[in-house]
Formats: sequence, structure tokens, C-alpha cells
Amino acid sequence: MSRAVRRRGLQRIVIGALSAVGLGVAAACVEIGTSPSEPAAIELSAFPSPSVVIGDTLRDEAGVIAPIRAIVRNVRGDIIANAVVRYLYADVVRDAALTIDSLSGVVRALRASTGDARIVARAGGSLQVLRVLVVTTRPDSIDGGSQSASLPVFTTTLPDTGRLRAVANTTTAFNAVVRHVDSVATVTGVNAWLVRYEVVKPANPTNDTTKAVYLVDDQGRASAIDTTDGSGNAGRKVRIRAALFPTAVTTDSVIVRATATYRGRALKGAPVRYALPVLRGTPLP
Repeated sequence: MSRAVRRRGLQRIVIGALSAVGLGVAAACVEIGTSPSEPAAIELSAFPSPSVVIGDTLRDEAGVIAPIRAIVRNVRGDIIANAVVRYLYADVVRDAALTIDSLSGVVRALRASTGDARIVARAGGSLQVLRVLVVTTRPDSIDGGSQSASLPVFTTTLPDTGRLRAVANTTTAFNAVVRHVDSVATVTGVNAWLVRYEVVKPANPTNDTTKAVYLVDDQGRASAIDTTDGSGNAGRKVRIRAALFPTAVTTDSVIVRATATYRGRALKGAPVRYALPVLRGTPLP
């Protein structure tokens, strides 16, 4: 067994053991099996969504019911395909916000949680891991918030070299707000909901970073998807390669759209469209 595989296996074992201690499980030491069929580490796969809507089941972005899944490995780091995993809501005594089918991993939200809603996956007698799932309100609409529909002209900086120029050729965020409307017409922001952005002009549907214009997060990393904060706000910026766009000393427009869905259907107001006029800058000396 390589050192890298052994190291990864030991890291997962430590995580499983610490998770057990964090949940108050009596475990002075953790017995790890050495047989290829015995669980030695457990990890939770990425959730299909960062949140689950109150009164609904956890779904993926397409709106399909999607159970949570755990991966169990032996001491060699190999996946044990037929390992028995049990799922549970760690904070059920506190608020009973979630119900989870212990075998299938199907999650349903019954009410708002009063703290972090922690989901646990267990394998064998001593391994477990937990992760937080946000319990949120139903998303009903999306809009651009307070951002004006008429954006001021953005002037690029040339030559487009180095980090400072990259920052100079990155726009401010294109904002989007996902909202919920309750039974008495009170409007609130929806927490932890996915918003997907796309550069429509110049077309870049895959957010290819070699193109003239692509989407980035606050750290300048390529990213076309954001998750709303507690007020329902999301945002993505646009990185413009000044040598490629606009192609002449004139004004052209970058067009971006943002959309969000629920149960596979676009929310009211989607897509939100942004048009940013861009002027090619005069090369600096």
C-alpha cells in the first residue's frame, strides 16, 4: 500500500473517530478492522443541494428527490460497495427539524431548525461522520435586488497583465436575490439556495476561462454558481480579458443572466438579465 493511500485512510479514520466523540458517543478508542471487507473509514459524499425546503424532501438542482450517500472504505482505501450505512438526524431531540430514512438516506424537512441541522452517517460499531444541511424556506422568485438595471460604463485597463490589472478588469458583482412569500404575503430572503449565472454575450455557456469574458467569485476564481446568504443574496463578477473584448476602441456590452429553480422549474422573475456597457481602455504607457 502506498504512503499516500495509507495517509488518506488514516485521515478518514481520525475524522470518523472525532465525529463519534463530538456526538457524545462513548469511544475511548476506535477498533478498526484490517480485513478488506471491514469498514475502516467513512465519508459523506457532497449533498445534492446545500439546503432542503421546509415541507419538502432534499432534491438535486433538477428537482429530483436525491438521498444522501456515504462512502465506506477499508484500511487499504478501497471502497466497500456493500457496506451497511445508517443515517440519522443528530439533533432530533433538540428540534426534530428533519426526518431521515436510516437505510435509503432520503431527507425530509418538517420545520425550521433552531441551530445547525447535523446529519450523521454510521458504519460498523465505531465509525461515523457528520455534515450540516441548511433547512430553508421555499424559494418563490428571483430578482436583481437594489442593483440598477442601467449599469454604468466599465472601462478596461491595458495592457492586461499581472494580478493588479486582472483585478482592474474584473467588474463588481452582478447581484441576485432569491425570495420567499409566506401565507400573509411577508417577503423574506431564502438562505442557501443555488443561483446559476451565464455569460450570454460574448457567449460563454461553459464559463471557459480562455474566452474573452468569464464569471468569477470574490477571490477571482472561475465560478458560475453561487449560494445565497441568509438574506437571499447571491453574486458573481465578470473577468474581462481587455485585449480580447471589446475588439475595437468603442463600447460593447457584456450580457449576463442569473437563474434559480425549484423542483426543476425556473423561479418567477428568472432569468435576471444584466447588461454592462464596456469601453476598451487606452493602453497605459
